[in-house]
Amino acid sequence: MNEGVNARDERVAVVPDFARPVVDRISAAEVYPAWTLTSGEWVIVHALIKRSGPDMLAAAAVQAAQRARNGVAHARYFLRAWQALPPAPAPGPVPATAAPARGSNVVPFPSAADRPGRAAQAADWYADLLAEEQ
Repeated sequence: MNEGVNARDERVAVVPDFARPVVDRISAAEVYPAWTLTSGEWVIVHALIKRSGPDMLAAAAVQAAQRARNGVAHARYFLRAWQALPPAPAPGPVPATAAPARGSNVVPFPSAADRPGRAAQAADWYADLLAEEQ
């Protein structure tokens, strides 16, 4: 002990600025792992943030922590799950889905505009019946 400082408290994790959004989102979800990663692990985390984005990494970490039986003691626990994440979609408009190719075995579902609901069908039938009676 040195002036009220415990020996365990001397090893303080310094989170790099690029990882701060991920760490803050995970902490906001009340998940508090140790962030004492090696330099090589921080390089991996930085690459994963660039590839998948901080939101996706934080969401995966929170889900992994909820599944962990004994909680998560260290952020190293998240690395394997983060490496399995897909790349984040490119920013911009979502491309329209293309129609299935001719001869494809995919049958598209009819949209709501193509097919009226039950109430609309009943109203149409009733209007046809009324028109026939007059």
